[in-house]
Amino acid sequence: MDQQFISPFLLVLQQFSSETISWLTFSCCVIFILSALRVFGVVGLYAYNILATIAANIQVLKVAEFGFSPEPIALGTVIFATVFLVSDIITEHYGKKAAQKGVWLSFTMQIFMTIFMLLTLAHTPLPNDAVHAALEMLFLPSPRLLIASLTAFAISQLFEIHIFYKLQMATDGKMLWLRTNVSSILAALLDNIIFSVIAWVILAPTPVSLKSLVFTYILGTYLARVIVSLMSTPIIYLSYKCLSKND
Repeated sequence: MDQQFISPFLLVLQQFSSETISWLTFSCCVIFILSALRVFGVVGLYAYNILATIAANIQVLKVAEFGFSPEPIALGTVIFATVFLVSDIITEHYGKKAAQKGVWLSFTMQIFMTIFMLLTLAHTPLPNDAVHAALEMLFLPSPRLLIASLTAFAISQLFEIHIFYKLQMATDGKMLWLRTNVSSILAALLDNIIFSVIAWVILAPTPVSLKSLVFTYILGTYLARVIVSLMSTPIIYLSYKCLSKND
């Protein structure tokens, strides 16, 4: 099966640019989000955010070349940015408390996923066990990166929900585009700052320079997150047409 279908399919996709694949990834995310909302309501959105958070943390281990950057960029940005979109959708339709519940669900599931995979790796590998080596590369976390990731995720998500809710109240529920973009763009910057400072300065064996911290780690993927946030604006309007009939 792998050689007959999957591998040739991947070879075809690899002919496209990283930008094109990112567009395809975003389109898949949008389809999944709106379908989950339509079929399962808020539960579907909770499930999507858990899945997207775990997937983005795996994707970030791979880098790819993009035309707008002189250096390869870690993946995961597109999928992770949609987590903020989903939090906005939950806040818009189900309220602030429901969105906060979603954050803690995703946070907890990340920890459980890490524990489960560590227990998997605890089994003594067989001789020449290539699968065990591959799993170690994917799921043997650096403690500082895990701490940085979980801290940044929780704080930035709760911050975004708070900003979105405050703007919702201040505008009497109008100007949905404004609260969506302001909350997502500010929260993305906060997420990048917190993660980068903890991972590459506070807990790093050799802290990076201020220049590298700002331009490589904080701003390196921020432009991509801003672009995804702007593209997400029509999606939150479409979410009104995709509300589950059971809600």
